[in-house]
Amino acid sequence: MFTELHFIALTGYALTVAVVLIPFFKLRDTPASQMVPAVLTGIAVTAHFGGLVSYARVFGALPLGGFAPSLSSLAFLLGLLSLGIQWLTREGAIAIIAGPLGVLLLSVALAGGFDPAPPAPAQDNAWFVLHIGASLLGLALMTVAFAAAALYLVQHRSLKQHHFGPAFQILPPLEHLDRLNQLALTLGFPVLTLGVLLSAGYLGNDTGAGGARVAHLGWGLLSWLVLGAIAAQRLRGTLTGRRAAQASVVGFSAIVVTYFMLVTLAGAGSRFL
Repeated sequence: MFTELHFIALTGYALTVAVVLIPFFKLRDTPASQMVPAVLTGIAVTAHFGGLVSYARVFGALPLGGFAPSLSSLAFLLGLLSLGIQWLTREGAIAIIAGPLGVLLLSVALAGGFDPAPPAPAQDNAWFVLHIGASLLGLALMTVAFAAAALYLVQHRSLKQHHFGPAFQILPPLEHLDRLNQLALTLGFPVLTLGVLLSAGYLGNDTGAGGARVAHLGWGLLSWLVLGAIAAQRLRGTLTGRRAAQASVVGFSAIVVTYFMLVTLAGAGSRFL
């Protein structure tokens, strides 16, 4: 059942992106309600949550360990944050970036298969849940910062080249995207910091493969350093506008590439996030 619900969520995220992109293929404005993307995202998030709950019931474990479950949980948090942004701002543009990323994460998870997660030792189970939960939420917030930054660069280019087409009409103002990027970074850094700190308790009690532990902690520290460096400069006001957007895109891309490299080396069956 959890597989079917994941496919429903995947379809919902994809439809959200399609609805948001309709103006790009129309010669005139579409009469569709601005709340349609939020409603579709809400349906997708609800189905996604049901899929995660179903997974937990079938395997008797939270969907936090293993390759596919952790990717699915990350996609769910990203979808939930995207839904919140759409509902509060009444703008669905965030789905242009968050939607495809959610589709990609779910597609990779489904392709990898939802096998039972490698069991965590009973004595560090609480550490494991808290660590992975905080880390995934921090990464979801970082993804929102990346999405806002990418949309900022698209909007900035349209304005610079005086192209006032569909992209200019459906994307939020630069100030809104810059503020969303800063807010996501500011919130994401302390959450990811908590995840890194909790990893000390989790990895300290884990007697598993030392190489996987080193890779796990190393990637977490890399993510923390990159996010912290950008967030600190944003708070100090030394990194704003287009430069901040570029830094967010480059930093996020580096973290994602490093993650998939480490997962490939560790093997999809490992308990590495």
